[in-house]
Amino acid sequence: MRSRRIFVVLLVTSAVVLSGATWAGFQAYQDAVMDEHHADVERSGDLVRVGLDARLAAQRQTVELWSGVPAVADHGTDGQRAALDRLVGDTLFSGASVVAANGTMTALVSDLSPADRDAVVGTNFGDRTYVQRAMAGETYVSDPVAAQTGNTVVTVSAPVRHDGEVVATLNAALHLSETEFFDAATGSLDAETGVTVTASDGTVIYERAPSPNTSLTTARVSLSEVPWRVTVSESRASVQPAIRRLSLLQAGSVAAVLAVVAGFGWWNYRRNVSQFEALRDGFEALQNGEYGTHIDVGGPDEWERIGRGFDEMSDTVRRSVDESRERARQLQVLDRVLRHTLRNELNVVRGRAELLADADDPGVAGHAAHIVERCDDLLETAEKERVINQVLDTDTSAGPVDIPHAVERAVETARDDYPDAAIALDAPDHARAVTVPQFGVAVRELVENGIRHADRGPAQVAVDVTADEDVVRVRVTDHGPGIPEMERRVLSGEDAIDELHHSQGLGLWLVHWTVAHSGGDLSFADNDPRGSVVTITLPVPPEGP
Repeated sequence: MRSRRIFVVLLVTSAVVLSGATWAGFQAYQDAVMDEHHADVERSGDLVRVGLDARLAAQRQTVELWSGVPAVADHGTDGQRAALDRLVGDTLFSGASVVAANGTMTALVSDLSPADRDAVVGTNFGDRTYVQRAMAGETYVSDPVAAQTGNTVVTVSAPVRHDGEVVATLNAALHLSETEFFDAATGSLDAETGVTVTASDGTVIYERAPSPNTSLTTARVSLSEVPWRVTVSESRASVQPAIRRLSLLQAGSVAAVLAVVAGFGWWNYRRNVSQFEALRDGFEALQNGEYGTHIDVGGPDEWERIGRGFDEMSDTVRRSVDESRERARQLQVLDRVLRHTLRNELNVVRGRAELLADADDPGVAGHAAHIVERCDDLLETAEKERVINQVLDTDTSAGPVDIPHAVERAVETARDDYPDAAIALDAPDHARAVTVPQFGVAVRELVENGIRHADRGPAQVAVDVTADEDVVRVRVTDHGPGIPEMERRVLSGEDAIDELHHSQGLGLWLVHWTVAHSGGDLSFADNDPRGSVVTITLPVPPEGP
């Protein structure tokens, strides 16, 4: 992706993020305003609930106190009538009555005419719920009921006791048409707040409509004293002006953010992005091998210094690469000439030594055989050095290889070269891993190393291949004297190579570099009871084994 595309993407992303954050911030503030409005309505509902519960509790207590007045239990007497008159006159109740234990109403104070009142007194009210509940010993607040007076009332009933027994019920009525009882609990609310009180059966006991009566926020609470529900509502019109102001600020802030981001983007593009593109092109040229490339970034002094620094670096890289190439060419020439000359001269020496091996003198023949053996060792070392050069060559790359197949070929070669050795192989049919093409040579080196160093005959080597989901492991086990700790530490890099610490040959280095350039892991362990266990761990290619 071009630099300007990256810049545009970052700029647009920044604009979106900042605009979104600004918008979200104002939106959160608007939500907070609405939440506070809803909380105010809920607080109003709690206020009404607490007020009504308190007033209902007070009315309960009032009736309970009056039920203890002795005159209330004197059925049909002037004292009983006078007690009811005082109850109605001193409290919020609009009427009161006494019902004897047999269900007969013995006294009534209400707004009925004397004739109507006399017609009611003496009537049986034993089937009324509030009478039955009070006779059971409970102070009871009824749901709204239609009274004999024609009013819809809520009756508070309490038992009247004499010598511990319930002998009557005292019943005090609140007329729902008279709102003084509820107004006292809702008087502290704003005029815009509406209140509705409903009984358990859904009958509306009290209602005050909100103003205005649109776009309402509502809260509902239940009373503790009675099974009534209070609904408090308030129009959101009271907070709409604040919401509109916030919306305007929200839109203006987002527009300001976009303008600032756009202005900054244009300025930054003119000042920096074009220089970035020139610098990027220069690095791409270096990556493509065009060493010594110079760039012209222009712009402020800082960019000019960067440009000069890049040019100097590019010239330095060119000189360093030229020197490295020349040294590599020289080493390649020396390597080929030395290996060619060494092979040719060793073959000559080996041929002469073979002629001497046929001599009649046993001493000469023995020395000749020793010379042949050393020549073979040197030729084998030269061959290993050739393979190592292939592994370390920059053109050599790791790729997917069928590991069991490569290991099987290495084992078969070792069996041909060492027919007296016992070489066991345990491998699955297929298991792919990432390695360099020389992997089979490294496995053969480990197998032959275990055979050559075996000090108890016959030589025994076991090769196991196992495959997991992520790696393939090749384990080579022998029963020889084991790999010296010094060689392990040198190969792992724990000890530096010097006159005292060095490997005895190129074989293990061949294995080490093969595994390293394959992206794998090489580990050593002791076999039980003796010998070595060398484990090669290789990664599985992305497409799986």
